[in-house]
Amino acid sequence: MMKTMTAFTFEIDDPDAAAAEILEQIDTTELREHSLGVLTCYTDFIDSGAVRTICAALPFDVIGMTTAGTAAQATAGEMGLGLLVLTSDDTDFITGMAELIGKDIDDSICKAYRETCAKRSDRPVMMLAFVPYIDDLGGEAIAVSLNKASGEIPIFGSLAIDSSADFSLNGSVYNGEYHKNSVIFALFYGDLRPSFFVTSFAEDKMQKQRGVITKSKDNILMEVNNMPVLDYLQSIGIQKQEGAWTVANFPFVIDYNDGTKPVARSIYLVTKEGYAACGGNVPENATLSIGGIDYSDVIRTTRETLEQVLKKNDGNSCLLMFSCLTRYFALEAHTTAEMDVIRNTLVDFPAYIFGYSGGEICPVYTEKGATVNRFHNCTFIACLL
Repeated sequence: MMKTMTAFTFEIDDPDAAAAEILEQIDTTELREHSLGVLTCYTDFIDSGAVRTICAALPFDVIGMTTAGTAAQATAGEMGLGLLVLTSDDTDFITGMAELIGKDIDDSICKAYRETCAKRSDRPVMMLAFVPYIDDLGGEAIAVSLNKASGEIPIFGSLAIDSSADFSLNGSVYNGEYHKNSVIFALFYGDLRPSFFVTSFAEDKMQKQRGVITKSKDNILMEVNNMPVLDYLQSIGIQKQEGAWTVANFPFVIDYNDGTKPVARSIYLVTKEGYAACGGNVPENATLSIGGIDYSDVIRTTRETLEQVLKKNDGNSCLLMFSCLTRYFALEAHTTAEMDVIRNTLVDFPAYIFGYSGGEICPVYTEKGATVNRFHNCTFIACLL
């Protein structure tokens, strides 16, 4: 049986006061044999030293990331710090770190995973991972490496994000230390049966036209239906506006045609060759459609997903949630609206934590109920433990 606790603070500038406020909300006398802290915070908590001070005051490992908005239980805000504590006698948590230096990310991640899981002889039930958002290293590549290294155990996690214009202040967190080039992860062991939830676009916001990806490489989309991708977009009514492609307004929905739920892909930019550079892989022979999202869709899909969680819940003790920053931008001036939906819907839920994400990692289910790890954009994901 796992026990959970949550804490929240807006105290950025005084590290000691921040740590004291967190400790007031965490009863360390209730900790069991194994414990793990999961933290999401505004970047200024790193700069002030508050994250380091908070983690130093806690008698267990803490992993997490920077974010543009966080919620933990009844409190939420864009400039806050949330902490979820998992503690159990029969579920174990073993943490690790993989530095993403140079081109051999597969080797770095495999080595870190082997060293971490060597501490136990049994196979982990799942992995929780926090990944820095790195411009020249796509989140999909890191997610694929984690999947290979772990032997395809379910992986749930997020790319770190921040509120700067170029996201240059983002990073992962490990025991109070800030990392711009390291994946931080925890392996979960024991009698644990996590459930995963994935929602991107409402069905009525997806165009009916379907195309087949006929030429691509990793995250670069070149041709659809044997047409250059920009010609294809024009053929279905998407035109340049003021001489430029406003591609951010037209995210793709990719169906792998393998029985799993389709995934969303943001379009980061149009290359000089006229290709679409996407936020994740766009494999050849997959089916493509165009999605859309606005304020009402964010609110509706988040609420519907949480209602599914509550129906599925049969005594589980906590919920971890991440939502793409694209969804945050769709809220426009109502920046806390999605977090308000979470707080209002989960009033009686034991414990949860939420953060905005630069890319989401969450399993999807096959028709037979098996999990397949996927990297997502424009998506709300949840893990029920």
